[in-house]
Amino acid sequence: MPVVSRVAVDDARRILVCELLVPHDLRIFHGHFPAVPIVPGVVQVGWVVELARQHGIAAGRCFGIVTAKFRRLVQPGMRLAARIEAGPGAGQCQFTFELDGAAVATGRLQFGPGHG
Repeated sequence: MPVVSRVAVDDARRILVCELLVPHDLRIFHGHFPAVPIVPGVVQVGWVVELARQHGIAAGRCFGIVTAKFRRLVQPGMRLAARIEAGPGAGQCQFTFELDGAAVATGRLQFGPGHG
């Protein structure tokens, strides 16, 4: 997980806004392009799932990615502004990661009953 800071949660609207610092020592970097380390999209989605569950934005099992766009490589040392909120459909959450006001990754996930 990245280092999470500047956390603001709107429980009524189910919105989380925070800052994510991508540490240089994430285990994923050991085998994922060691010369030019990047955070794979699937790992970024995992961060969303974990944060959405921790902050009550989503519950249950993540069944899939409704939509996702990874617009820029996420690398060690980046500080991303994150917004995760309840999505337009039942059991959905949507996310945006930004760097200096520009979208790095966006998407919407589908959750449902169950664990995992």
